[in-house]
Amino acid sequence: MIAKTRIFNDIERLRGFACVLVFIQHAAWICQLRFIYEIVPSFLLFGSGAVHIFFAISGFIITLSLKAKFSSLPDGLFLDRLLAARKILLSFYKRRFFRIFPVMILVVILLGIFYCATENDLSWTSSLLRAPFEILFGSYSNSVELFVSQEKIHVGGIGPFWTLAIEAQFYILWPVVLLMCKNNNARALVSLCLGCFFLFIVNPLSVAFWGKKYYLIHNNVSELLLGSFFAFLYREEYSFAFSKKIAMLTSSILALLIWFYPSTVNASYFTGTIISLASVFIVVLAAFAEGSFAIPLLGKIFDFLGSRSFSFYALQLLLMNIVVWYTNSIYFPKESFSEYEFLFYQFIMLLALLLAIVELAYRFVEKPARQFGYR
Repeated sequence: MIAKTRIFNDIERLRGFACVLVFIQHAAWICQLRFIYEIVPSFLLFGSGAVHIFFAISGFIITLSLKAKFSSLPDGLFLDRLLAARKILLSFYKRRFFRIFPVMILVVILLGIFYCATENDLSWTSSLLRAPFEILFGSYSNSVELFVSQEKIHVGGIGPFWTLAIEAQFYILWPVVLLMCKNNNARALVSLCLGCFFLFIVNPLSVAFWGKKYYLIHNNVSELLLGSFFAFLYREEYSFAFSKKIAMLTSSILALLIWFYPSTVNASYFTGTIISLASVFIVVLAAFAEGSFAIPLLGKIFDFLGSRSFSFYALQLLLMNIVVWYTNSIYFPKESFSEYEFLFYQFIMLLALLLAIVELAYRFVEKPARQFGYR
């Protein structure tokens, strides 16, 4: 029998790996931190697959938390099950709210302070104040798509929250969808059918007719749904008949595929489908095969980042913007440094600021808010 906590340690490490990919992509593509271009080959700069890992993890974990509670509900009509589950739903929504919004509000406040100190144009205020409500009601991902198409990413440090707009709708609607099903077998079947429908039909058609709209909701829900399907298959006492070495090797191959595949092929109708499948399977391995992501040397780093993954994901783009502004301002005398000294100090500043602020946010905002949500 596999200990549950050890299984979820592998998922935490997987979150840490996804954090690294997101960090590289945002630093290189959005903030254009020079040290990234200097020390990292261009084919390593693709981290877009990381968000699909996060989605697959969320679908798996959220549905797993609901599965046992819904199993105990009485049979009957949907409204009967809905009434019987009202305390479960209220508790679930409370936990999700305090998991997401305290850190998000912190980022909005810090970004507002940063913009007030550095921007004369106040056009950013409406976007910033509107963002929490757009995230709650699921329209923020569409707003980011619009800003990207216009090359106006004045949403700045809250750009990564487009994923929360998608997950927020999943958190709100998915428990109700599951309650419409009479038992876990029906729920698993609905998860699988909907996941395959979005993965093999909606996503390719979306690319064919509208181009690769990366941020749109319908292009990013298949991982949530397929992660949910495997949550219904999950048994704590069950594991794949893999050795640790085979499981780790398989996870490493999938991780490299998620990282490198977008940079090695031209985007096609099924590029997103391949990345989505790889993301779901790597989460399945982390859940069902013990030690599948216990990568030597990197394991401790991934453990640390994984446990703080939400604060890291929420804050890193804001802190990158601060470092870019500071190192290109009169307050940082870059003319007195050689090019390599400048790159070194820029990297050290970013790393120190990122680790310090993420740790403070985790200890004094994210962790206490999460514990309050479970009361």
